[in-house]
Amino acid sequence: MKVKELVEKLNQLDPELEVLCYSEDSNLLAFEHLFRLLDIHGVSIVEGEKRRGDDQIPSLKIGHTQHSQKHAVIEVTPDF
Repeated sequence: MKVKELVEKLNQLDPELEVLCYSEDSNLLAFEHLFRLLDIHGVSIVEGEKRRGDDQIPSLKIGHTQHSQKHAVIEVTPDF
């Protein structure tokens, strides 16, 4: 999702609502839970390359290279 798409979606909501993230990805779930609630801690811009490690987990190699791009990053935490 691009920043402009996120902004458009958020602009349709009450601006006083708290924003939370969640995932149903089984790799993030606690035992016997259907979803994982994530609280947004911050938003920033990071330059790097999207990659997958040897274990195929998506990651970002941070830094400037000929293949890097700027990314808007939303920092989340499973605690609030």
